[in-house]
Amino acid sequence: SVGQDAFVRACEHNDEFLKIVRYAMLPTMKEGARKLESMTPDEIFRRLDVDVSGTIDSFELKSLVQGRFHNSWEMYTIDTAALAAVTVAGVHGAISMGLHPLVAATSGIVMSLGGVLRDLFCGRDLAMASQSYAFATGAGSTVYVLTREMALRGYPFSAITRIFLSMGTTVSIRCWEYFRGEQLLAPMHGRK
Repeated sequence: SVGQDAFVRACEHNDEFLKIVRYAMLPTMKEGARKLESMTPDEIFRRLDVDVSGTIDSFELKSLVQGRFHNSWEMYTIDTAALAAVTVAGVHGAISMGLHPLVAATSGIVMSLGGVLRDLFCGRDLAMASQSYAFATGAGSTVYVLTREMALRGYPFSAITRIFLSMGTTVSIRCWEYFRGEQLLAPMHGRK
């Protein structure tokens, strides 16, 4: 464990250490980066010392690292890329099995349940991505099915074009939601 005096001294004598601590705290700061940059080492210590014991112990450090990992833009990017790939693979598999195009398009929405279950079992925040999963995979699957149907009717949509358009749709929706901070299909409760 690390006491407050040792933590503050380390922050004051090593700017790189302070920068790393702030970087690790960023995803968990609801107030944003500006607030974090203006915080003194004492304030940062008090924020990290969750149990108010006067020391930062291994549990609090573990929480900091997990928060940085689970809520990071890096994790969101990897998650989005995997979601786009699984969307294409799932809808292609549904089509290959001879399922009706409407059923194949909705397979993307059903597949998003796997991501929601993963979040549930891993203790991640479900509100962070569950609606985004369903909408993005549904839209990506629909684009793939529509472009495939157009290709069957003679329009020039190669398989690689369908894949990129489908993945691009999925990624675009997730990017919109991440950078705008709002869901395209926001819940209706609480609206007037």
